[in-house]
Amino acid sequence: MKVTDSYAESGHEIQWKNLGSRKIKDKIAYGLSYVVLGIMVVILVSIFIYILDSGASHITLNMLITPGNTATGGVLNAIVGTWELVGMGLLFSLPPSILGALYVVNGRSNGTLSMAARLFTDVLTSVPSIVIGFFAFIVLVQRLNMGYSLIAGGIALSVMMLPYLMRIIEISFRNIPKEQIENAYALGADDIRVASRIYLPQAKVGMFSGILLAVSIAAGETAQLLYSAGWNNNYATGFLHSGVGYLTYVVWNGINYPTTYSHYLAYVSAMLLILSVTGLIALSKYIGRGK
Repeated sequence: MKVTDSYAESGHEIQWKNLGSRKIKDKIAYGLSYVVLGIMVVILVSIFIYILDSGASHITLNMLITPGNTATGGVLNAIVGTWELVGMGLLFSLPPSILGALYVVNGRSNGTLSMAARLFTDVLTSVPSIVIGFFAFIVLVQRLNMGYSLIAGGIALSVMMLPYLMRIIEISFRNIPKEQIENAYALGADDIRVASRIYLPQAKVGMFSGILLAVSIAAGETAQLLYSAGWNNNYATGFLHSGVGYLTYVVWNGINYPTTYSHYLAYVSAMLLILSVTGLIALSKYIGRGK
């Protein structure tokens, strides 16, 4: 009995030591995570304060209501062009995203094409934006003779938006109870009716939040548009062979100009971008939380 009791006591001591060691490790891990979170918050807040202060200090009404280049005038052409490009990108990316998500979730997730679709979206997510822009320049601007244009820029943005949209829409579709889908097929509904009557109506909130998130990401892109949309000191005059202004170009090119006014335009454009993107992301989170 004494031997047994000594073994039991030693076992309890080992357990208590292991438990104490785990608690210390947990505290260290939590402490490091809080430190990293604090550093990230400080960096983010510093960027916000600097951009908002610099933009608000130099913004004028004339900048917002007149078009211009990165040295004179305003940024109205860049504001209009930014949302034209984003809208065109959404037009090209949303339909294939919905169709791809429907194919993946509709009982064919083990198929070869479904696996290829998942691989395709994963690869697109990791492709550098400059590579997408270079591809758009070679294929769209030169080979297909679109020139720097709204359509070329929209297609370039759609390539970047598509994987994000497809993944978020797929998650929204998977949140629909499988019983509803199975009951619909049991009653004789085909794929089109199931998609139009069940998938799309019930996933519309998640889809909309995903659209807002993809739009906010696309609005802050530059590299694709440098090679596909070019630049225009005024508004685009058509879908082809007419450059487009956009805010990120004003930020990128305006800060390199030697004039003080061009720097002011860059600050104002950066402020407009960060406010727009932050608002869209916050709205997407709010809508997604209310599902």
